[in-house]
Amino acid sequence: MGYFYSLMNYLKTDKGRHDCLDYIRAIVIMAAVMAGIRILLYTLLQ
Repeated sequence: MGYFYSLMNYLKTDKGRHDCLDYIRAIVIMAAVMAGIRILLYTLLQ
């Protein structure tokens, strides 16, 4: 539980919010690239 509380305290800071948004942005970009590659390979292999 200590890790959870320290993470919540970190996310309450400006740097924590900024880092969290960066991580979310990176996850969205990776998911979009993976979906694009999958669609491209699906169309090329049909």
